[in-house]
Amino acid sequence: MKKLLSILFITFAFSYSFAATTGFPEDYYKMRATIKKQNYFFDYLYPHIEKANKNILKEREFILSIKENKNLDKNSKEHQRLTKIAKRYKVKDPYDFDKLLKKINIVPPSMALAQAAVESGWGTSRFVKLGNNLFGHWTYGKKGILPLRRDPNAKHLIRIFNSFEESISAYMLNLNRHKAYYTFRSKRNQLVEEDKKITGVILSQTMINYSQIREKYLRILKNVIKKNKLQKYDKKLNNILTKEKNEI
Repeated sequence: MKKLLSILFITFAFSYSFAATTGFPEDYYKMRATIKKQNYFFDYLYPHIEKANKNILKEREFILSIKENKNLDKNSKEHQRLTKIAKRYKVKDPYDFDKLLKKINIVPPSMALAQAAVESGWGTSRFVKLGNNLFGHWTYGKKGILPLRRDPNAKHLIRIFNSFEESISAYMLNLNRHKAYYTFRSKRNQLVEEDKKITGVILSQTMINYSQIREKYLRILKNVIKKNKLQKYDKKLNNILTKEKNEI
């Protein structure tokens, strides 16, 4: 088993460095359902979650850098970038910096990992294998995967992504701009204002609108985070960000 895990990690490191990640390695599915397999699942996805969060923080840092300037030249690169970001996060007024900053911030890795595990059945879902869909995203477009147990009156399909990176970025954008996750953003902003760490144990309890099982879903997420000690990934990201900030 140790030899198999070593081979898998080498394969993962190579693919992560040079190409977009599409699905888990075939050998992953041959592994028995053990704690080691679960840990591999988390370690495999974490680098992509870290990268997606860093991309969000670049947008946040840009907003902070121009926050005091509400008279940007409309032809400037800064104004064009600001307008693009505001549109992406569905903020009508590009100069509503407070609103932008409440929407543009990280999603704690422990929560993202827990939701990926729950929504994808630890990567075994056919939506993962056919569409790189880690979080059960729906679409009402023409392209998608038909759910096997879809209600006869339902119109949705399961969204197809080109890579895990796309799926993770879409998941984070969804949480950062959809009205269903307003409580998530409010609680996260409260933590920021109180100078507290953004953690998955706390914020996972705002995901009541993510699943039809509601309160039960919150209990499941908290259990997955604590049982698998996923808080270490929140600490890992925080340590990396702190180190990079100090090196500037």
